[in-house]
Amino acid sequence: MNGAKSNCRNIACGIPQGSTLGPLLFIMYINDLPLCSKFKTNLYADDTYLSFSHFSLSTVQSKVNNELLKVHDWMSLTKLSINYAKSKYLLTGKKIQSNLAEYFLVTLGNHQIKREQSVKYLGVIVDEKLN
Repeated sequence: MNGAKSNCRNIACGIPQGSTLGPLLFIMYINDLPLCSKFKTNLYADDTYLSFSHFSLSTVQSKVNNELLKVHDWMSLTKLSINYAKSKYLLTGKKIQSNLAEYFLVTLGNHQIKREQSVKYLGVIVDEKLN
């Protein structure tokens, strides 16, 4: 650019951003993610939504953190990275006791995931009461 040239480098893995085949190759690559855990998984382009349900909040916390270990291992194995700053979780349900929910911790790798009162997914804002 402007007469400056970058040095040539070998690419060991990954897909160049802006390439024609990039989106198709990424979709083919990421489509194995649902097979690595027991989460219900929704994928749309590079947005991923993982969900799990159970009537016991303590079981949800245990299972979610256990399954997130599997997701983290799969991501490491496939050399994909997670944007921890954009990763959030939402607890939904009518019977969630706020005093128990305060102690609900979700971790992914060595990162604690932030709890939100509402999240935006594919342009739709969903809150804890599913309004």
